[in-house]
Amino acid sequence: MSSSAPAVSAPSAVAIDSAAAPPAGRLALLTALAAAATAVPLPIVPDKLLARVRGAIAHDVLARHGLSLTTDAREILAQPDFDAKAAAMLRRGAEFLVRRLVGRLGPIALLGSAARAVEVFALGHLLDRYATTVRPTGTVRVHADEARRVRDLINRALLRALSPSLRPAAETLPAGVEDLRDEFTRWSDALLLTGAALPGYLVRRLDAAFDDVAASAPGDAR
Repeated sequence: MSSSAPAVSAPSAVAIDSAAAPPAGRLALLTALAAAATAVPLPIVPDKLLARVRGAIAHDVLARHGLSLTTDAREILAQPDFDAKAAAMLRRGAEFLVRRLVGRLGPIALLGSAARAVEVFALGHLLDRYATTVRPTGTVRVHADEARRVRDLINRALLRALSPSLRPAAETLPAGVEDLRDEFTRWSDALLLTGAALPGYLVRRLDAAFDDVAASAPGDAR
C-alpha cells in the first residue's frame, strides 16, 4: 500500500470567482441585525453588538478574496464610531430616506437605525469593491495601516454618495409592449416598484461614489 498522500486538485477559476462573490442575503441579514441593535435601549449593548457585526462582515468579505485581517485591522474596520461631519451628513441622508418611505410622521428613532444600516451595508459592499478593483495583488494580510486607508475611502465614499452632484449609472427598466393596467394598478405598481428600487439605487450611488473617491486618492492609498 502506498504511503503517499492523495493529490488535491487546485480549485477551478469558476469556484474561486464564486467564492469571492459575497452573498447578498448574508450581508442584508447582518445589516438588519445592526439596525436592530441601535434600537436596544441600553447604553453599551448597541455599540458592542455593532462592532461584532462589522468585524464579522469585514472578515467574511476579505476571506472570500483569500485575504486575512490582523487583529488591529479588524478592530479598525469594526469600530462603529463615525467622525462628526460624516455622522451629521449620514443622518440627514437617512432622514430623507425615512421620510420617503414612512412619511414625516415616522419615528425619529428610525433615523439612527437607518444611518447605521447604511453604514454597515456600505462597509461590506465597498470592502468587496475595494478588494476586487482597487487593492494591489501580492499580499494576503490586511494590516492596520491598510485598514485605516480603506476605512477612510469608505467614509469618504459615503459622504460622496450623499452629494446631489453625483450621477450614478441609470437603471434600465424593461418596457412592456402594451400597458393594460387600470389607473389604480399603475399607481400602486409605481409605489411598490419605487420602494423596491431604492436598495439598487443606493448600491449604484455607493459604487459611483467609491470609484470617484478611489480615483482621486493618492497612489499610496490604493
